[in-house]
Amino acid sequence: MLFRYHTSVQNTPAASSIVQRAREAAGGLSQRDLAQRAGTAQSVVARIENGTSSPTLDTVARLLRAAGFGYELRLIPLSPPDAVVESYKSGIDRASLIENLRKTPEQRVRTLEAMHRFSDEAKRARVRRVAEEPT
Repeated sequence: MLFRYHTSVQNTPAASSIVQRAREAAGGLSQRDLAQRAGTAQSVVARIENGTSSPTLDTVARLLRAAGFGYELRLIPLSPPDAVVESYKSGIDRASLIENLRKTPEQRVRTLEAMHRFSDEAKRARVRRVAEEPT
């Protein structure tokens, strides 16, 4: 059985889920059984599975082997930067830009129309305020 995870570094599955899935897939080994096979203490397996320990890759590999599994570690290139986003000035809020680029053309037009109405209303309010100022 191969467990595949295609994730970014921030979303890397915790060792807890990998070890626990391997243990369960190995016929429901107990933590104690897995620990004995791996030559470690049950408390080590428990701490890894409950997320209170951050084991080394060697430790995870040893536990996986003890459960009868190997692992596959591959480098996956990150998606290249979006040329359109990168071409904008550095001061631009890239999150807003990306959000806007995800909109359909119709949604962009509606947003622009709403911004135009808001701008017109602000101008009219300013003109009224200036006209009402005492001279």
